[in-house]
Amino acid sequence: MASVGLFRLPPAGLTQRQAPVGSVAHPLPLIIDSDPGLDDALAIACAVVRPEIKLLAVTSVGGNADVHHCTENALRLLHLYGADDVPVAEGAVGPLVGPLERATEIHGESGMGSTQLPKASRRAEPEGAVALMARILESSPEPVAIAPIGPLTNIALLIRSFPHLAPKISHICLMGGSVGEGNSSASAEFNIYADPTAAEIVFSSGLPITMIGLDVTHHAILDRSILERFAQLPGRSAKAAAELLKFSFDRSAAWGQGEKMAIHDAVAVLHLAIPDLVGVSRYHVVVDATSGPARGRTIGDANPYRLKRDKREPNCDVGLTIDSDRFADEMVAIFAKLP
Repeated sequence: MASVGLFRLPPAGLTQRQAPVGSVAHPLPLIIDSDPGLDDALAIACAVVRPEIKLLAVTSVGGNADVHHCTENALRLLHLYGADDVPVAEGAVGPLVGPLERATEIHGESGMGSTQLPKASRRAEPEGAVALMARILESSPEPVAIAPIGPLTNIALLIRSFPHLAPKISHICLMGGSVGEGNSSASAEFNIYADPTAAEIVFSSGLPITMIGLDVTHHAILDRSILERFAQLPGRSAKAAAELLKFSFDRSAAWGQGEKMAIHDAVAVLHLAIPDLVGVSRYHVVVDATSGPARGRTIGDANPYRLKRDKREPNCDVGLTIDSDRFADEMVAIFAKLP
């Protein structure tokens, strides 16, 4: 009998990163577009604390919870972290096309599990997310990076509504997608699945993009042992983070997936502050925006032969590797510096 083997192409090799990196001397101006969200809470903390980043705004989008909850969560998190000077604006309720998608089964109805954050003393900016981003880009003396860590609806609207501001965007470092398996479906990661039409607009925009997807974030794992390390930290922020993580660990354990959580969104922010935390490779990525079984899939190709044959160029970096132990240490170090 002839043997039957499964043909596999070798994995794409790591390449030099395209994303900018901030420094203490020259912090990278950054807007976070977010749907807070348990892991979003930790990602926002990274941007507040890391001296290589200058956080200019947090805008909200519906995703992990209803957009109004997400806006309130952003305000409360920044208040908790001592960053009430960072403006917040509310964005899209739902996708450009198709049904609303929510991840409340993971993040709880409010997006913050069972944690009650202290109320903020301010409200969101009245102009809305897209207008706030446009105003910041217009007035900034240098290009601004954007880290979308929720569905890409606001970013697609920004690109469509203000195409002349494209040169003012230094990079889009997004959490979303996968060149392997998905999580919302076998094909698609949640942030892309929630608005594949918006994702298609972003990936075809010609803007410089890094896709921090499940290929790398599923290795950015914290487990229940981290709670002991957070318990030794004095601040209210660390206590809230520990509570959020415990909620996640309990949910994961109940689903038979072990007492652990991938901190997806924080990886996209830390990539802009730490030059060697994440290893990337250049891919040509397109999005399936149809309504079929592959809806929301990010189809990545790094095969030199096919790219040359089809006259296609890579259009983004894709995160593939991460130092998991260093990532956990960074998260503890960040919350050690928060009030």
